[in-house]
Amino acid sequence: MTELYLDTFAITVRADPLLRLTGELHRTHQQRQVAHLVAARRGLPVDRIKVRQPLHNDLADAGDFLIVQQALAALGPPPERPQTLYLVRTGPLLDPMVAPLAATVHTLGWPGDEVGVSHLEEQGGTLVFDLLAWTIPEDAGATLIVVDDPAYVDEATERPAFAAVSLRLSRAGALRVVACGEGAPPGVHSHTFSGSGPCDAWLGLYSALTSGAIRRSESVLLHTAGRERQGWVLLEAARPERLHLNSVRI
Repeated sequence: MTELYLDTFAITVRADPLLRLTGELHRTHQQRQVAHLVAARRGLPVDRIKVRQPLHNDLADAGDFLIVQQALAALGPPPERPQTLYLVRTGPLLDPMVAPLAATVHTLGWPGDEVGVSHLEEQGGTLVFDLLAWTIPEDAGATLIVVDDPAYVDEATERPAFAAVSLRLSRAGALRVVACGEGAPPGVHSHTFSGSGPCDAWLGLYSALTSGAIRRSESVLLHTAGRERQGWVLLEAARPERLHLNSVRI
């Protein structure tokens, strides 16, 4: 794949997500109606679906773009040369009339293009690198945000991270993206981080990086095993000490 490196890595985590029972919503409430559709699609009783509530009096969170906004801001100022922003997010939103990517770009004044990627489900943090490998120009970088902050949750079987991972990708940097793929991951590596959601393995890697556990030349496998698919990304720690790290709690 085209040579890509990570030079900035940030995480944004919802500290205390408030989940509300669907039955507590008025029968005509839009979120209750969407919850019924979500339950029917998943073959679940609707009383198992809970709805994430936005932060009090926060219009950005009510529009479901606060976490995207914070994730992008966590990377610091945009690069001097405009680059494309990729937002990877799956699932219905709290407010279907709001476009989180457009709202974020408008609010923060992103100087480059933007691309929204949906329907990768739990493989949003792995298989998106297939797309990036052939869409990013050879002389450019990109900014990637992967979101796992669902509005509708089955607490009996789902353990979402309620988080976003944001990465600034360049042609030289601290961590090299070696390969990615679908299916069982290859080989044995210095470090392996796994999970069932699109951000889980990345959050594990972030913790290891902040503790200094990742050393030069070591290989790092990020593995996501969902209900139906597996995906992976293989990284090489080229100069991990040069990686810019940041974390935000909302």
